[in-house]
Formats: sequence, structure tokens, C-alpha cells
Amino acid sequence: MLRWFVFAMLASACGHPPPPQEPPGTTHVAPGPPDAATPAGLDDDPPRLAERSVAMYQALAKLLGEPSTDCVAVAGKLDGIASEYADAIAANAKVLHAGHDKIQKLKTAIEPHQAELDTAAQTIGASSTMKACSEQPAFAKAIDRLLGEP
Repeated sequence: MLRWFVFAMLASACGHPPPPQEPPGTTHVAPGPPDAATPAGLDDDPPRLAERSVAMYQALAKLLGEPSTDCVAVAGKLDGIASEYADAIAANAKVLHAGHDKIQKLKTAIEPHQAELDTAAQTIGASSTMKACSEQPAFAKAIDRLLGEP
């Protein structure tokens, strides 16, 4: 299930059309060189983004691995995870909209973490909390937030 989250998000962007081209006669000023003091965004650092994403899914698996029927409380904890990993959620969304090259780089960066993702996915897939709470609105909204949905 978790593997589906990660790769469904990545794969879904593969079929997106390229960004629109500027009409003929439009002048475009290229941005200057990046400021050397400014660190690269997480979306421009696939290994770091992969690590943050894996950590987020591990936190999700840890939470959902604990049986609970208090769906509202779990939703609050999911929101906490989403806040803690907001940078990874936003960066994954950027990568998905950036196109095939960035998606491929992220997929490559994720490969060394596949065993960790598989373990987290198994925990989430077997989660009694996920099964008990998936229809509860606050829980569903919190899961959507973790997946980058508005």
C-alpha cells in the first residue's frame, strides 16, 4: 500500500503534458545564477528528499501499526506527521509536476530504501487502525494531507 502511495504519485506525473510553450515573439529573461549561499530546495536534492519521504512513511507506519479505534486522535497525530514532514510533501508535489527527469531521479534515489518502504507498506497495509478509521472524515483528510492532497 505504501509503495503504491510513493510510486503512484511518481508514476502519475509521467503522463502529464509538458508545460505550455511561450507564444512566438514573447521575450523571456532568464534568471541569474542561483545564490551560492542558498541551499538547494528539497525537490532539487533527490537523495535528501528520498530520505525525508522514507522517514515520513516510517512515522506513518509506526503510528498506524499501533491498534487504535480513536480515529479522531489518530487523525490529530497524522496531522502532526504532515506538519513535521511538510517540506517532503511539498517537494514531492513539485517533483511530480516537474516532469519525467526529476521523477526518474527521485525513483533512483528511492531504490536504496526499498526494503524500508516495503516494511512500512506491510505495516500500513495490515493496519487495523487504517481499516477501522479510513471512512472517518478527519482521518481521511489527514491521510490526504500526507499524500499532498489539498
